[in-house]
Parts: sequence; C-alpha cells; structure tokens
Amino acid sequence: MTEAVTTLNTNRVRDSVQDVTLECRELWSVGQQEAIRRLSEEHSPWYSRSTKRRLIPDFSVRAARIAASYARFYLEIEEGGMPEHKGRFYWMGLAAFASKQVKCALDFIPEDPLFHLSVVPGASISKNALGQGNFWLFQDIFVWHWFYARFPEQFADCSPRRDASDAVDPVNTNMAALPWAAESLSTLNNLRLTNEITQAFNDIRAFEVTTDMESKRVLQLSSLMVIANHEQLNILQPLIYENWAFKRSLDMQSLIEGVPLVPKRVASFTTTCDTDNGERRVQMREGNLYDEADRMDFIASIAERYHLLMQRQKRYMEEVISSIAAWGSVR
Repeated sequence: MTEAVTTLNTNRVRDSVQDVTLECRELWSVGQQEAIRRLSEEHSPWYSRSTKRRLIPDFSVRAARIAASYARFYLEIEEGGMPEHKGRFYWMGLAAFASKQVKCALDFIPEDPLFHLSVVPGASISKNALGQGNFWLFQDIFVWHWFYARFPEQFADCSPRRDASDAVDPVNTNMAALPWAAESLSTLNNLRLTNEITQAFNDIRAFEVTTDMESKRVLQLSSLMVIANHEQLNILQPLIYENWAFKRSLDMQSLIEGVPLVPKRVASFTTTCDTDNGERRVQMREGNLYDEADRMDFIASIAERYHLLMQRQKRYMEEVISSIAAWGSVR
C-alpha cells in the first residue's frame, strides 16, 4: 500500500519552488489515505527486498489503534490539535472507550475454528460484523475530524464535496482494495456528508467560541449525541445490524451472556473490559442491540454516564483516555 497520494508535475528549473494548491478532492484523499495508514504496518514479503505497507490483519489490533486515534483527537495531541479547545471533540473521548469495548469483544473470540463450531455458535459471524463495523466507521468519522482539525476554514466549503468514489489515484485504488469495500461504500453512500455531520461540527465550532462553561457542556453533549446518531443509524445500522445472521448471533449472545467466553453487553469507563465499580460501567440488560430504539436507549445511557463522569471525575477520565492514546503502536 503506497504512501503517495497523487502525482504532480513540476518544472525543470533546478532548485526552484512551485506552489501547488490542493483542492477539496485532494485534501479528502489525503485524509482517507491517513485513515488507511493508521491501520497499516510495514511488511517485507519473502519474495521481495522492498518494504511495503499492508493492512493489519488482526481485527483486535485494528480496534486498539482506532481507539488510540480517537483518544488522541479528544486530547488535542493530533496534528492540528488545539489544547486550549480540549473537549470540543467530545464524541472522540467516548469513542475511545467504545472501540476499546469492540476490542474486548473481539478478544473474546479466538481464531481457533473449533471454538467457532463447538463453543459459541455464530462467533465467527459476530467477529466479522464487529470488524467490519469498527473499520468502516473509522474510515468515515476519522476523516471528518482529521479534515476539520487540519483545515477548519475549508471544512464548510469542502464537506459537501467528500466522495470516496472520487478520490485521486492511487487512493482510489487503495480504497477499492480495503476489506468489505464494495459492499460498505455502496451502503454508506461513499461516505458523503450527512445532516448529522453538519450539525455536529456546527456545535464543535460553537464550542470553540463560547466562554460560558455551562453552555460549552450543552454543546459537548449535543455534538456527541448527533454524532452518535450518525454512527449508529447512518453507519452501523445499515452496515451490520441489518444482517440476518448477525442478528441471530446477537440473539444467542443475549441468551447466554456472562457465561465463560461470552462477553456482556457493557460499557466500562476503564482500560479493562469490565469493572466492579458501578459508577464506571453501564450494562444493557434488556432489548436487542440490533433494534435501533433499544440500542439508542443503551447509547443514551452510556453518553449520560460519560457526561457525568467527565464533570465529576474528569481527571480520572482523561488519565484513562491518555492510556488508550498510547495504543497507537499496538501490533
């Protein structure tokens, strides 16, 4: 997987400088390539002396790196970060915990085929769906935040022009080669702008210029819930939760959750998969994850707990998010 984004013509005058203006299409392509790079590693094939980049095959490692990227955005330590506005990317802090929970669920499912056949029916279906959902949500939401952080003045003009089918070569080639690409890009309208993304980043921009702390907290929760609706209803619902086989595997999980090798439907505000601290966990005890209303009730409960903890235990929460941010080099 090449690091180049596009090829540009230069003049033939030695040591001269030629300015090139990157338009929206090129900037979105750079962001999309960065989203791919985050989940890739250097690889030396046995048949070649050259080193290339390839997508990390392990779903759990991808989830850890995704969690780290989300955490870094919340902490404003990404390029384009603005520490004075820490808290504007509020959803990203919660998403770091969410991708950590995806990693936990994936870790529950070993690669051993005998496990899939004999211990937990539907385990491989669940693993594939979780891997697909987490991967393509990242391809969508990471790039929106990356662009806004790097090019805030161009965001409003360029956001309607994002279109994964119109990326420059070789990014377009790389996108087409990603796992589940044809199905996912078609289902997700080629990652084009949604009303929710527009509203969320309007809230983020308002947060940046608001000085009243109570108003800032209102904007944080608003942006978080709007992005939550986007990720759950525009991305994950059509991409994985409408899949019949995945629904049946989730039915099985809800019947036997908590027994050995079957994870609970829980969000834990720790670096671990679960905790005995009742304040720092939210568990889904009824309803179906694939049902939009049931899942959004669960998400709302998680968001409310996150919002409360970020007010009452902010130092602790940011210490945990900082720990997750260090997972970016996990292999």
